[in-house]
Amino acid sequence: MQMELEQLVEISRYYGANPDYVIAGGGNTSWKNDRFIWVKASGVAMATITVDGFVQLDRTRLKVVGKKQYSRDVHKREAEVKEDLMAARAHPKKGKRPSVETSLHDLIEYPYVVHTHPTLVNVLMCAQHAEVKTKELFGEEALFGDHGAGYSLFINMKDALKRYRNKYGRDPQLIFLRNHGIFVSGTSTEEIRQQYDKVMGTLNELINVEKEEELPLPEKMPLILDKILDLSGGKKVLCRHNTLHRYFYGSRESFGRIAKPFTPDIVVYCGSNYIYIDKEDPDAILVSLEKEFEDYRKKYKKEPKVILIKGHGLVGLGETESSARIVLDVFEDFMKISKYTDIFGGPHPLSEKDIDFLDHWEVEQYRRKIGEGF
Repeated sequence: MQMELEQLVEISRYYGANPDYVIAGGGNTSWKNDRFIWVKASGVAMATITVDGFVQLDRTRLKVVGKKQYSRDVHKREAEVKEDLMAARAHPKKGKRPSVETSLHDLIEYPYVVHTHPTLVNVLMCAQHAEVKTKELFGEEALFGDHGAGYSLFINMKDALKRYRNKYGRDPQLIFLRNHGIFVSGTSTEEIRQQYDKVMGTLNELINVEKEEELPLPEKMPLILDKILDLSGGKKVLCRHNTLHRYFYGSRESFGRIAKPFTPDIVVYCGSNYIYIDKEDPDAILVSLEKEFEDYRKKYKKEPKVILIKGHGLVGLGETESSARIVLDVFEDFMKISKYTDIFGGPHPLSEKDIDFLDHWEVEQYRRKIGEGF
C-alpha cells in the first residue's frame, strides 16, 4: 500500500506542477483498494502534495451517496452530500476535507484516477462541437459526459458508466466532461501517463497554440493601477500586457467571447462577471473605472476580480499577491481556451443555471477562500 500511495504522490506532482494540465487548485487524484480510497484533500495543491494531503475514506460508508434520497433543493442537497462524504472519512480528527468529486473517483473501477483541466482538452470541452469531435478523435470507447457539478455530476456519470459497462464489459480509461476537463484512469500510473500522452499528442496536432509576446505597459498604467487600488479598497492589484490580451480587448465583440465563464475553475478564482474598459485615453479610463466599479457592486453585490482594459492589458485583483496572480493565470488560460475553440465550432460557455449554482455553492466558496489564502 505504501508503494501505491508513493506512486500516487509522484503522479499527482507530475501533472500538478505542469500548468498545461493544472492551474491553481484545479484537478484531483486518487488511489483505491477494496476497502479504502485515498483522494486529494480539497484546497491542497497537486504540485506539492504529500501523502498527508490525501483523505482516506471507507468505501463501504462512501457508497451511501449513491443510494440515499437527498433533498430536491440543490444547495440543501449538496450540504447533505458533504455530510456523508465527511462521515466516510477513516480519520476525521485530521480535519481534512475530501474532494467534492470523491464519489466519482470511487465509482470508477480502476485503482488510479487522475483528473485534470488541461488547456488543450478544455479547448475541445468548451467548444460547441465537443461531443462529436471527442468521438471522432478518441473513438467510441472514450466516454463523454455533459457538464455537471457535485452530486448531479456523480449521478449523471453513474448512469453513463452503467451503460458503458453493459456495452464494453469494463470501465473507460478516458472520461471527457463538457466545460470541465478529463478523468484518466488505469491499473498503474504508467497507464495513466500513456493515456494522457495519447490525448495530448492528438490535440497538439490540431491545436497550434501560439507563444504570446509580452507588450509594454503604457506610460500612464501606474496611474491607472493606483486608481484601481484605491477603488478596490486596498486589494492586491497585478497587471500583465501581452498579445493574448490584445486579441480580446480590441472591441466589445471580441471581449464578448470571454464575458461568461467556461469552467468551474474560472468561477472559483475569477468570478463570473468581468469589467471591460473600451477606452484607451488614460483620463477616460479613470472615469470609466469609477462608474464600472460602482455598477459592478450595485449589480453583483461583490467586488470585481478581473479588469481588461483596451490597449493596456489585464488586471487581476485579490486579497493577497498570490491570489491576484492566480486570477491572472486562470483568466489567461480561459482566454487561450476561447481563442482556439473555433477549431471545434466556437466557444460554449457555461449556462446561466450552472453559473448561478457554482456562484452560490458552498464547496466552491470554500475553494475560493482557500484560493484567497484564508
